[in-house]
Amino acid sequence: MLMGKILWILLVFMVLQLQAAASQDSLDYVGWWIDCGSEVTRVGPNMTMWDTDEDFTRSGINKLVLDLQPLDEMNTLRVFPDQTDQNCYTFPTAMFPHKTLRYVIRAGFYYGNYDGLSNPPTFELHLNGGKWATVNTALRNGPVYHEIVYSLQKSAILTVCLVQTRDGEVPFISTLEFMPLPDVLYPHLDPDISFTLLWRANLGGGEVRYAGLITDEFYNRIWTRGVTPSNCIQVTTLPDSNILGVENDPPVPVLRESIVSNTSDPITLTVDLPTATPQSAHFAFYFTELASRPLLNDTRIIDINIDGQMMQAVEAEMNKCKVVTLYPAIVSGPTINITLAANESSTLPPMITAVEVFTKNDLAPVEGKDNSTNEQKHLSLSHFLSISVFCLVVSFMA
Repeated sequence: MLMGKILWILLVFMVLQLQAAASQDSLDYVGWWIDCGSEVTRVGPNMTMWDTDEDFTRSGINKLVLDLQPLDEMNTLRVFPDQTDQNCYTFPTAMFPHKTLRYVIRAGFYYGNYDGLSNPPTFELHLNGGKWATVNTALRNGPVYHEIVYSLQKSAILTVCLVQTRDGEVPFISTLEFMPLPDVLYPHLDPDISFTLLWRANLGGGEVRYAGLITDEFYNRIWTRGVTPSNCIQVTTLPDSNILGVENDPPVPVLRESIVSNTSDPITLTVDLPTATPQSAHFAFYFTELASRPLLNDTRIIDINIDGQMMQAVEAEMNKCKVVTLYPAIVSGPTINITLAANESSTLPPMITAVEVFTKNDLAPVEGKDNSTNEQKHLSLSHFLSISVFCLVVSFMA
């Protein structure tokens, strides 16, 4: 069964390589998509191949949700009722044969009332023995995602663990995704530091997701639909005429929609922080412009303020995407307040297209836990050899 999966992965890898050659010379990667709790390997939207998780963990029980989702991968999950240190997934880093050492790792959770108790749990998510995030599945009705930028050079083994923190609340997981992060993306992020994604929003437009053959999002990022403030309207904007030169390579559908203030008031956006302690944040703001302006000499200059502090001014240009990166910016919780105001010399109100916010994550070790060591003992020799063969084949093909 494992060899069959590897053959499927090789097929998808070859297709993605052909896509990379046709679209971008710098794009040379393939991701891993794990559908936790599923018993069959399948090809999803845009030729993403969702593997089962049976070869990566020795614990847990497969379950089906009762409240079905349009996303097939969210309709199964693996639940961990046995509260031991073995509730982990183990991946040898040799199974990620890519030039870059930075990976985007995303864990997805959808409760879906799988147990019929209508009691969505809260628990901890650990990465290589350090706390990654607190998962609160009661925050929303749909899927909950936690995403981190992580350097694989820190360990030869990668473990993702689910840890119970409240009596009667059993941890579970729906998906695990791994995508290499090319060096051209987020160049200001220190490659030796982990960063947690707080927010990635397509302001004015719908959700954009998934890497694959039929997509504008090559890096498996999820651009969520942003909330439009009451003093704003959604407008159509023009993507950059030289899209391949835009920092962080945002997808074209994201750049086609924006929000603009319909009054003289600033645009106010808020981002929740998991902790109130001061921390280092990375902001990426994306600005495009309308196809035409009311008057030829009109200008749109936007002042970017973080928690009341003026950070930078940016002038929107016709048929061009402007990207403003702010890092490091020190913020403190529980909420980050972003204010986009018209500069005193601007004749037009503020407008914004998209935003991304990351915070530094030290992945502090969890006292009394050594999940990486425990799980490494359970990695079968045959599984490791199979992964090694796969890596050799991929290297030969490259």
